[in-house]
Amino acid sequence: MHQLEAFAAVARERSFTRASHFLHLTQPAVTRAVAALESELKTRLFDRLGRTVQLTPSGETLLRYAERVLQLTREAKAAVTDIETGSAGRLAVGASSTLATYLLPPLLAQFRQAHPAVEIGIHTGISAHIRTRVRSGAADVGLVTTGPHDEATVGDGAMTMVPLAGLDTCVVMPPSHPMAASGCVSAATLLSGGLPLLLMETGTNLREYAEAVFGSAVVPAMELDNVEAIKRMIAAGLGFSLLPELAVRTEVIAGTLATLKLSGVSHTSGRRIELVYRRDKYLTAALRRFIALLQAEVPKL
Repeated sequence: MHQLEAFAAVARERSFTRASHFLHLTQPAVTRAVAALESELKTRLFDRLGRTVQLTPSGETLLRYAERVLQLTREAKAAVTDIETGSAGRLAVGASSTLATYLLPPLLAQFRQAHPAVEIGIHTGISAHIRTRVRSGAADVGLVTTGPHDEATVGDGAMTMVPLAGLDTCVVMPPSHPMAASGCVSAATLLSGGLPLLLMETGTNLREYAEAVFGSAVVPAMELDNVEAIKRMIAAGLGFSLLPELAVRTEVIAGTLATLKLSGVSHTSGRRIELVYRRDKYLTAALRRFIALLQAEVPKL
């Protein structure tokens, strides 16, 4: 690269002396660089005409490539610098469907405002699948929820797991139901109250949590694959469920859903929001800043 820089400078300046001044090198250093390049290519690149130099046909051909190579080199250095300073790059983020819907949007907007040139790709799914994507390298970082059995089953020396906040889970039911005004209700009362139970599909943390509360033998009246669908069913008076408090805030304020605390259950506050990434993952500046944003802002939300 130094030889090409010297060659291009001499070609542009038509003088070894002026090229050395431009490059802040001694003239012998520039002469040696060009001579080494000529030796490697086994051809003369310049005709020396007194105090000026002129490109040979080989030199003219090389100059076209040298200018492209040097421009790409400058662009490559700038791109790497941008990534290392956090002003550019790409993040592959995995998030559980619930967190991607109800937690992540304002955080992504905040990050995008501070780092508009950083590309962000989002993949959603159940938390177990997000952990798998992070473990395989398909995602740089994952935002997941924990279930009752996660601490015993997902421990992995290759993964860094950072608890961000507790995930409050509440009973959600139609506001018109007689129990809706009680403020607190037991699992036994819920199951005997005649209101159908609606649950997430098997394999999700919400389903595991519900089975820990009601018993694994519980049979839901409906099994759905997303929180938004369950909310719509509840609002239509078709049943009740256990859902994250953050997922129903808007509806509770609007009066279309009601929430109750669950009494006599030790698992109520056991769920968490966690950040996961590979322990050996190289953290670019953009990724470090995204992680810092999540650690600072998720507890507030």
